[in-house]
Amino acid sequence: MKNKWLGVIALVPVIGACSDTNWANKLSSDSVSQEQIETISNNIETLYPDASDELKYKAADVAVRAIENLVFVEGGSFEMGDFGMPCEVPSGTVNRIDWTPDVECLSSPTSVETGAVYLHDVTLDSYSMSAYETTFIDMEWMRQINRLPAALSNHDFSTTQRNEKLYEGIMENRGTYAASTKNWQDAKGYCLWLGDVTALPYDLPTEAQWEYAARNRGEMLYYATNTGYRQTRKDRYIDVDTNTRIRYPIDEVNASSRLEAVDRFPPNPLGIYGMANQVSEWVNDWYSPDYYQNTSQHNPQGPQTGEKKVRRNGGAMTFDRSYATPNNNHYDPRNGFRCSLQQTTAI
Repeated sequence: MKNKWLGVIALVPVIGACSDTNWANKLSSDSVSQEQIETISNNIETLYPDASDELKYKAADVAVRAIENLVFVEGGSFEMGDFGMPCEVPSGTVNRIDWTPDVECLSSPTSVETGAVYLHDVTLDSYSMSAYETTFIDMEWMRQINRLPAALSNHDFSTTQRNEKLYEGIMENRGTYAASTKNWQDAKGYCLWLGDVTALPYDLPTEAQWEYAARNRGEMLYYATNTGYRQTRKDRYIDVDTNTRIRYPIDEVNASSRLEAVDRFPPNPLGIYGMANQVSEWVNDWYSPDYYQNTSQHNPQGPQTGEKKVRRNGGAMTFDRSYATPNNNHYDPRNGFRCSLQQTTAI
């Protein structure tokens, strides 16, 4: 029997109906309409009549905040792929590059292998994307109400039980870190679950949507940070005016070489966080190194079939592609995701 959260049940907005449950009365939002909140609470009640009031509230609150955290991305056209870099970098570090039209070198040594070398035109309709990667705690409330194990593995790759100290420590200290996934379906299922609960078209973003947002609607930006540079605690660069090597002050650090909370550093210009951190994010597309040569220009969705799924980021450049088999044998904290709303109008 399929789990409810995999999108099996199609729920519709509830108009004019008010939930009479006490737990639902605690839900509130400054930006989500009362009608939408009632839709969420009624859908939770329908899907999970036997769940505790606490779990119903936690799951509904996750859905409300998911809507609050959406960033509307106006559609447009851009060149997708490795747009090149100067063969000599004045700053002395690939973490601080400025693009110019006369670039002659590839930006990433993996671009040939992954197919990112094939720069191509893409036009996207508008959509919305979560400002944050899905957190461990939000994933956990979804999994608890669906009677699924915690998305957490022990050192021997066995699934961590909720009565173990490791679980308690993660809940207490790393709840706002990106959710771990064992496979692509963990990510896909969570986004479809949001769609079931909210009656909105949630899904994983496509690879093109991810890159377009990371590059601030297709600008020639190498890193999805507030500056376009990747500025870590220990990184240094050459100041071309003084020819001295500079270390970033703490208040200018915008990325890390270790896992951090999803909102630890400033967002990119669109208001999206964590797109230059150490977490690779699953997207919807199957992977093929040849796809960029055969892709459709308007709203590309990736190959129809495949053996591997595309992942983006993990501290790489905005156009870098990575891939993995859809299944793994343990929950990996470096494999996360964020959801998108596949509608062309802002909510």
